[in-house]
Amino acid sequence: MAILHLKIMKPAIQILLVSIFSVITNAEVTHTDTAEYEQANDIAERFRFEKDVANNPFAILPHKPNYLLPFTYARQNKTAYQKLSKNLELDNVEAEFQISLKFLAAENFLVDDLNVQLAFTSVSWWQTYNSELSAPFRETNYEPEVIFSYSRPWYLFNLPIRHSFIALNHQSNGQSVTLSRSWNRIKGGIVFEQSPLIFSLQSWWRIPEDRKSDDSDVDGDDNPHIEKYLGYGSLGILWKMPKSHNLDIQIRNNLRSDNKGSLKLGWSFPFTKQLRAYVQYFNGYGESLIYYDKPIVRYGIGVKLTDWL
Repeated sequence: MAILHLKIMKPAIQILLVSIFSVITNAEVTHTDTAEYEQANDIAERFRFEKDVANNPFAILPHKPNYLLPFTYARQNKTAYQKLSKNLELDNVEAEFQISLKFLAAENFLVDDLNVQLAFTSVSWWQTYNSELSAPFRETNYEPEVIFSYSRPWYLFNLPIRHSFIALNHQSNGQSVTLSRSWNRIKGGIVFEQSPLIFSLQSWWRIPEDRKSDDSDVDGDDNPHIEKYLGYGSLGILWKMPKSHNLDIQIRNNLRSDNKGSLKLGWSFPFTKQLRAYVQYFNGYGESLIYYDKPIVRYGIGVKLTDWL
């Protein structure tokens, strides 16, 4: 199948947040009635659940979906690994899993309904069946975040916004020298719902880094021109279908004449009382940091431990 072409101080943070959320709660924006919002609503239901368990010292909440794909298939690109070994034999079949958790650090921070959350997500690609290489973890991406999450509903130009956030985001693969990949972003996003569809619109600004003098330099930009491949935002759609089937779609595009993007599809449905079967498809750029500038097509099958909603 063809590849798709598709030192900040605390006062400064406070001023930024107060300004943004002042705009949200005033000009061109109208709050919804709380009682109206708390009617049957999947997003509100998740917020209620998170609030109920937030004061439990033994509870850590799911953030993004947690899943295990024991079998995925993608034609491996060995370019990034050539300096390690020219004869490196990577299997096209490998396992992939994601662990994503968050913790409520502060409630009603600066203004009502603005919460501070600490989140961590890791995605790993594991050469599980490659006994010749002793089944190594080929790549793991780590993504810690500080999220300022605004949970009060509001309307923006008659669009019912159910959730909005600003996040300080770091992403890296934990490697060094030529295999090192990392970048820092300020992200913002909104979530709105038109049942049975839930939309998530995100945008980000990359915090600039100096260029490296050469590839072996430990300082400087590990991902030159990554925005050309991952763009400046994404659109997510969750379709809650009958019989508890969920279809989620994530789209990125750089919106340039040299068009590059990605499409990720996920279908999940009840498998056991605790687990959901999960089928995943990815096509495009930026699936993992090691290959951010290389297109890839991947198919996977496994289980979801937690879903978006």
